[in-house]
This record gives sequence, C-alpha cells and structure tokens, in this order.
Amino acid sequence: MRKHDEAAAAAATTAQMKATAQVPQALVLEHVSPATRLLEKRRQMFEVQEALDAQKEEFARREEAFHRREEGLRKKDLELQESLIKFNKFLQENESKRNRADKRTQEETKQRKSKEGDIRKLEKQLDAMRKERAELDKVVDRNIKYQRYLETVQETMPEDYPEVGDLLNRYQTLKDANGDLKERLQTYEDSNEVKRAEYVHYTKEQTNEILNFNNEIASMQKQLEQSESEAMRMQNEVDGQIRSISDRTLEIGQALMVVENLLQRCTSKPHGNFLKHFQASEEHQQSQQSSQQQSQQSPSESSDLMRDGESKEDSLHEGSSASRTRGRGPDELTRKGLAAMSQLDVIAAYIVDFESIVAEAPSHVN
Repeated sequence: MRKHDEAAAAAATTAQMKATAQVPQALVLEHVSPATRLLEKRRQMFEVQEALDAQKEEFARREEAFHRREEGLRKKDLELQESLIKFNKFLQENESKRNRADKRTQEETKQRKSKEGDIRKLEKQLDAMRKERAELDKVVDRNIKYQRYLETVQETMPEDYPEVGDLLNRYQTLKDANGDLKERLQTYEDSNEVKRAEYVHYTKEQTNEILNFNNEIASMQKQLEQSESEAMRMQNEVDGQIRSISDRTLEIGQALMVVENLLQRCTSKPHGNFLKHFQASEEHQQSQQSSQQQSQQSPSESSDLMRDGESKEDSLHEGSSASRTRGRGPDELTRKGLAAMSQLDVIAAYIVDFESIVAEAPSHVN
C-alpha cells in the first residue's frame, strides 16, 4: 500500500511537469505593429486558456483517480477494522474462555481442598468417636455391677419397685429434694448473713449517732453554761448601770430641789414683788416647752436609761429622795431640767439685782 501511494505521487508529479511544458512561451515582438501584437497576445491567451483547460481536465482526472483511490483505501480500512474487530472479538472470547477455565480450575481446586479438609475432620471425628466408644465400654464394664445390684434390689422388693426404673425414679426424686433443701439452706444462710450485716451496720450507726448526740449535748451544755455566765455578767452590768443611773437621777433631783429652794427664797420675800424676773422666766419657759414638744417625736436612749433607772430606783432606795423621784418620766425630767435652767437664769438675775442694791446701799446711807 505504501508503494502504491509513492507511485501515484510520482505520476502526479510527472503530469504536472508535462502540463507546465505545454504552456506556450511568450514571443519577443519588438518591431511589429500594434495589431500584430494584439493578435499575438490573443493567440497566446488562447493557447494559455487551452493549456489551463488541459490542466483542469488533468486535475479533474487526477482528482477522480484520487477519489477512487480514497474510496478504495476507505473500503480497505473498513475491511481492516472489521477484521480487527473480529480478531479482537476472537481474542476476547478466547480470554473469556481461558478465564472461565481458570476460575473453574480454582473452584475445583478449592472444592478438592475443602473436601480433603472435610475428610480429615471426619476421620478425626471417627477416631474421637472410636475412643469415646472405648471409654463408654469401659464405663459400662465398671457400672454393670450397679445394674446387677439394682436388679437384685428390685427382685427383693417387687411390691415397692415393680421395675428398675421405679427405683431410679425414686432415687432421682430424693436427689432433687435434697438439692432443693440444700439450695433453700444456702438461701437462708445468705439471708441470715445479710441480716446480720445489716444489724451490725445498724448497731454501728446507732452507736455513732448516740455518740454524736452526746457530743452535741455536751457542746450545748457548754454553750448553755457560757450563755448563763454571759447573762449573769450582762445582768451585773445592767445592775451597775441602773445603780449609776439611779445615783445620777438622785443627784438631778437634789439639784432641782436646790434650785427650787433658791428660787423660792428669791421670790418669797417682799422684794420679789418689785422684781418681776419670775414672770418673764415663766413666759420664756412656756415657749421653750412648746417648741420642745413639737421637735421631740420619740424618747431618746438617755431617756430610756433614765426610765429604767427610775423603775429600779424604787427597789433600791426607800426614803424621801426615792419617793420624790418615783413616777418621774424622761419628759418630766427634761421639762423640769429646762425649768431649772430658766429658774437659774431668774436666780442669776435676782443675784445681780441684789448685788446692785447692795452696791448702791452705802451711797443712800451717806
């Protein structure tokens, strides 16, 4: 096929060279008329046209030949492809057959090995069963005497055990009952152990709880003693404060009595009618008391202490001084204190007037 292509290429090259050779050569006309030149040009054109037509025909023939050759090559290619497909199919079929044969061979080999393994297992089982039969024959030889003994017992007491099986059933019943009793005994022993452990645990917990309660009782007893000691100490402190407040209340009462006595001495004489300090002091005292009543909403802590002091004073002091201060509240003491302050101002005014009178007295005498 390659040689045929080379021959066709060589023929085409030769035809092309011939067509080129048939093209007319242009003549050299230098000394002719224009009409001659025109005719010569026309002649050359015709010749060139004929040469071109000849080349076209040659090319058409060659193209047709190429088409025929291409068609032949296509047919040959198709034939080659078909033969290649058939050959590939043949190869695939042979490969598939070979694979199936190999697979069958492997399966048969595997089955053969499996069968050989089964044969070996069965042979081992047969040997084991033969050994087991030999052992069972030995057991039968050893136990045949028991069979004879049971038959003898059955023959001795046929009314109780008509058959040897009845004797065996009786033995099995007694054996089951014995096993049941053993299981119940074990269950009761286990339950007893559990109960004993629970009792020991409960006893230990109760003992620990009693010890904890005793410790708490001792701790609370100690706290009670400490609380009683603290209460006694605080009671002593309160009693001391009450005595102190009572003493202070007594001193305040004595001071108020002294102020009242001084004021009475200043106002009871005839000169008290001329000196009007007492009326002014009473008006000033009333204004202070009204303002104080508006500003005070609740008793203060000192008033509470004074009230406690007055209540305790009744039990501590029995006399005229105690009777004077009995029934005095904090407001009363405050009011009397303010009144005593005003009275002291009045007394001071009287003293100033008395000093002025005494200072002026010698000048009048002279």
